[in-house]
Amino acid sequence: MAMSTRLITYEQSLAMPENKLEEIIDGEIRHMPPPSRVHALLIERMAEILMEQLDRNTIRAITSPFGLGIQRNPYLSYRVPDLALYRAIDLDRERDHYMWSAPELLVECLSPANRKGSIEKLLADYARISVPEVWLLYPQQRTLNSHVLETGVFNLRQTATTGAVSTLRFPAVSLNLEDLWKLLPDESLES
Repeated sequence: MAMSTRLITYEQSLAMPENKLEEIIDGEIRHMPPPSRVHALLIERMAEILMEQLDRNTIRAITSPFGLGIQRNPYLSYRVPDLALYRAIDLDRERDHYMWSAPELLVECLSPANRKGSIEKLLADYARISVPEVWLLYPQQRTLNSHVLETGVFNLRQTATTGAVSTLRFPAVSLNLEDLWKLLPDESLES
């Protein structure tokens, strides 16, 4: 049986009930199950570690679900990143239902069943809005891939499994991966 899909415009989305567990990509709704307990703990801990090193008056970490606008027309696209670091001044300018400012750093925690779709499409969407750096966290492999935007395309900057990882936007800020991995259960590395 063929299923017709109604493509969602920006204006139509404003009349829809809020659903924190969906993304809209090129007008198509993508429902996602809620993140696992381990996924949530990793993102919360990562935000704590980063914010301990940043000035909370100028930089803010957002871990609660929000719609990061990619495009308004012809059909809406927005993503729901796991963690975003924003300059406070950029957040203060936001007045829309979706956030259209590019964060300084985005983090996505990915599982084998990656609910975000293709990594290439995910990174291409973030490149479209000029996010300068994206970290992809793979808990099952205990790996973090750091991607940086260069001439409109994300390039892999670093793959790390241990030690400290630093951001390009905030060079004095680092994340010791062992501080994250100790949150993972030994018997089941769920994400």
